[in-house]
Amino acid sequence: MLDPATLETVLERAGVGELPTLPVVAAKLLNLTRSERTAVGDLVKVVETDPVISAKVLRIVNSAAYALPQRIGSLHQAVMLLGFSAMQALALEVVIFEGLVKGGRRSRFDRVFFWQHCLAVASLAGGLAEACGHPHPEEVYVAGLLHDLGKLILDARGRIRYREVVDGRGQSEIPMVEEERQLVGLGHDDLGGHFCAQWGLPERVGLAVKWHHRRFAGLRLAAHDALLVAAVSLANYLAWIQGVGSVRLRRHPILQPEVEEIIDLERLDLRALLARMDRDVQGVAAFYGLQFPAPEQFREHLLWANIRLGRVSSRYYFLKEDAREQLSACLRLRQSLTRPHHSLEAGEIVASTLEAVRQDFGFDRVCLLRVDPDSRSLVVVDARDSRGQAGGLVGIGIGLPADAGGFLECLRRKEPAIISGRTGHEATVLAQMRVAALGLVPFGIGTPSAAVIGVDHAVSRRPLDMEALRSLAIVAHELGVALENARRFEELKTRANLDGLTGVANRAALGEALAVACRGGRDLRPFSIAMLDVDHFKRFNDRFGHQAGDRVLELVASALKSGSRPSDLVGRYGGEEFLVLLAGADTAEAVGCAERLRAEIEELGRLLARRFTGHALTVSIGVATTIPGEEEPANLVERADRALYMAKAAGRNRVVCAQAGGSAAALMAG
Repeated sequence: MLDPATLETVLERAGVGELPTLPVVAAKLLNLTRSERTAVGDLVKVVETDPVISAKVLRIVNSAAYALPQRIGSLHQAVMLLGFSAMQALALEVVIFEGLVKGGRRSRFDRVFFWQHCLAVASLAGGLAEACGHPHPEEVYVAGLLHDLGKLILDARGRIRYREVVDGRGQSEIPMVEEERQLVGLGHDDLGGHFCAQWGLPERVGLAVKWHHRRFAGLRLAAHDALLVAAVSLANYLAWIQGVGSVRLRRHPILQPEVEEIIDLERLDLRALLARMDRDVQGVAAFYGLQFPAPEQFREHLLWANIRLGRVSSRYYFLKEDAREQLSACLRLRQSLTRPHHSLEAGEIVASTLEAVRQDFGFDRVCLLRVDPDSRSLVVVDARDSRGQAGGLVGIGIGLPADAGGFLECLRRKEPAIISGRTGHEATVLAQMRVAALGLVPFGIGTPSAAVIGVDHAVSRRPLDMEALRSLAIVAHELGVALENARRFEELKTRANLDGLTGVANRAALGEALAVACRGGRDLRPFSIAMLDVDHFKRFNDRFGHQAGDRVLELVASALKSGSRPSDLVGRYGGEEFLVLLAGADTAEAVGCAERLRAEIEELGRLLARRFTGHALTVSIGVATTIPGEEEPANLVERADRALYMAKAAGRNRVVCAQAGGSAAALMAG
């Protein structure tokens, strides 16, 4: 259960009574149908409490979707013919559609499109439950129907409406539920699970709603309860792949590993499940006048799903193949040709390895070619010849068009290759490198250190030996490991310079960058800094707790990073203060950058104001400009800090610029 304070920051009106009639009718239906002592009349009485629902239930029962042999004139007849479970699900669908879904078609969060997803997941979940022998498939159906209930609640009552969460977030790689947690403060899964408990719905249903996106093996659920959660998770996954998602975003769904441990996917009759989904959903859709995605959209979604899944499978396959090839090469290699790398500097590692390879294998020239995915090419970044020089190779770029022949084969198969000029592209490259044949040995493919060692006999004109290249694969592997270690070492150094909470530069890193910018006199370009302070930040902590304050700092840091120029450095100076280093910016440019950042955070604050009631998120900014070499870092920071103080004294949410020659400041109101 969520605490009231958390709910208050997420919802405008958090009370159960403020939400539609779902708890009144649906909870009673669920409880009655689970009891062996419930009579037909008991169920009818509950449905009859809402005349609108009663009328719509009868209309649906008499529609073509159910194809009953005779017209049904009373709820009592409907229950007798359909059974408790079907009646329960039918009434529940009407309650949710009428109370929460209807009227949301024009929103950026299309509730009708969302409703199609819920019906599809419910049908698939019910079918999975029956196929796997769950004792209460009707409960699994209901859990599927309600699994995304939190999205509707957010869109109806959220301080930040779900339509605003969806807007502009189609390209992110992280799951949507994680974006919800960042922006709203809660995911729809937690919110939906909370209200299921509040409404007195079966605990198993609430579990499925809360855990359908997350790992649940650690809960140690009973077998039937674990199957219920797994069925809803898998149904949601299948619906998304089929193009029936809850929002119109192309997001690849994620399936928890334990689902495959509980449900044997290979034994499922997917064709029957999808046929059932089409039949169930199209029947309800026809009644309500809904329209599902066209076949072209289904094919597009299926193609994208297969592409993404194929990428994962390919990486796994080639990792296994790479390990096999390395083992084979080890068996063929009679003695170690590798030299230990004592350095963690990538340049030193490459230089020593290339020279060792040239000497030990007797090649005339050895070079390192980096894979450049942006230009789809191989680029020579270092080389050694018999004189220890680059031999005119560095900087040569080798494109990878469709007729690249051995170059593409080498990278795709992750195997050594000899380029001999069998295609026009190969012949052009050999002529450019002034060699009759070129040997290639790939390494680190699939990692940021992906590269190729190139070797030739440009002087002696001797033929290249494939066995020598296979032996060289061991050296290439060692080089790949060394370069990957060097890259990770650089990452660790970078992390040491990052603030643990916000991910921007920490104070130590800011100090070093400032010192470099203010040090030397060779570069006389202007340099500016902007010091920001979150206005009334203590009120966020006092009113909503320190975790909420942390979320505010994370969001501010994210806004600063996205709103800054690539050449700028954003860092956390301390507490709620941030510093932005504006390289090459004169006073006018710095003020313009600062004003843009202030406006973006103010706009973010308008969105978050519904989450943090009465506490608008804004920042005050002090700007200072200097010429590198003319001022100490401490003086520059002091002037920016003084300007920041003036901005806060003048009413906050504004930019104040300290003049280079003194303490006078130009004021810009926010």
